[in-house]
Amino acid sequence: MRRRLLLLVSLGWIFNYAHRMAIPPLIPMIKAELGINNAEAGLLMTSLLLPYALIQVPAGYFGDRIGRKRLLVLSIIGYSLSSALIIFAREYWELLAVRAIYGLFSGLYYAPATALISEVYRERKGSALGVFMIGPPVGSGIAPIIVVPIALDLEWRYAFLVLSVMSLLVGLALAFVVRGEVSKPSRVSFSIPKNVFLLSAANFIVLAAFFGLLTFLVSFLVNSGVSIEMASLLFSLLSVIGIAGSLFGGGLYDRIGRKSITVVFGLNALLTFVLTVTASPLVIVPLGLTFYSVGAIVTAYTSEKASGENLGSVMGFVNMVGFFGATIGPYFLGLLIDGFGYKMAFLSIPVMYLLAWAIIKVEEKLEEKEDLSRT
Repeated sequence: MRRRLLLLVSLGWIFNYAHRMAIPPLIPMIKAELGINNAEAGLLMTSLLLPYALIQVPAGYFGDRIGRKRLLVLSIIGYSLSSALIIFAREYWELLAVRAIYGLFSGLYYAPATALISEVYRERKGSALGVFMIGPPVGSGIAPIIVVPIALDLEWRYAFLVLSVMSLLVGLALAFVVRGEVSKPSRVSFSIPKNVFLLSAANFIVLAAFFGLLTFLVSFLVNSGVSIEMASLLFSLLSVIGIAGSLFGGGLYDRIGRKSITVVFGLNALLTFVLTVTASPLVIVPLGLTFYSVGAIVTAYTSEKASGENLGSVMGFVNMVGFFGATIGPYFLGLLIDGFGYKMAFLSIPVMYLLAWAIIKVEEKLEEKEDLSRT
């Protein structure tokens, strides 16, 4: 039963990402049709990520309160139906509104899902969360494969309708294949310990870099002389390799704990710098391993800072702060591109990873001092 649950919850997370990451490979088409600039294109990600961020803590709390599986089913059905509404959007503001509704429903997913997995797979939660966190690379990877051919043959809006049908089937499967409520604590506490604040700040910066890069990676490569077909293929390749990266990150956390955070932050800083300077497709392979390993590691580390009573709330809080960064990241990077060009703008990404690395090092020092004071 645990494996079936993990499979379906992971599939729901995969399509959660496929819907949100369907926008980046379609940006050239959307810009051409709607006549928008890069900053406005970045807002197509911001419009979903802001409500997504705001709903994180309530999602964690209500998942603990009413049942985590029940809330996950509601999230999948809600984000599937709301994303399908893009078929009716004809104006830029309508597209923003639909993406915001989608962001609200998709935001109900992460906190109850990670809390559920952390409890069900207590002793092996790093590895289990590594499986769950293949959602971002797989979802981001299949998005161009699904949406670009549909957009070229029909119209880009129909791509979201196809994705919605696929994800709706996953939600129905989770509702009827996994019987009963799997994870619901007997006592629920709405409390956020102070030891998650620095981690949350680092997560803010990392997700700003993550979503900024993903939003404009295809456009960056096209600007560097790569065809849109090859750029989309490289985008998918990054995500395919990221599957191994997510599994690697979960396993690494089970082995070396929180030290794995500074390792992958440092590697991401180095590799995104090389990508920016060279625009070489060869960087995609090692970057895929480190870029997508962060999610499993940060998620597993966050769960260590919570108790059974406030697990959902803590998972939601750290993710909420992170997605405030994700909300700002695409728009911020779009502004830099409009003002300074792609190469100069992309140099901000390794700087962000270095800053997040420094914050985690400060957190380590503070916790070491607290441990010494207790002894």
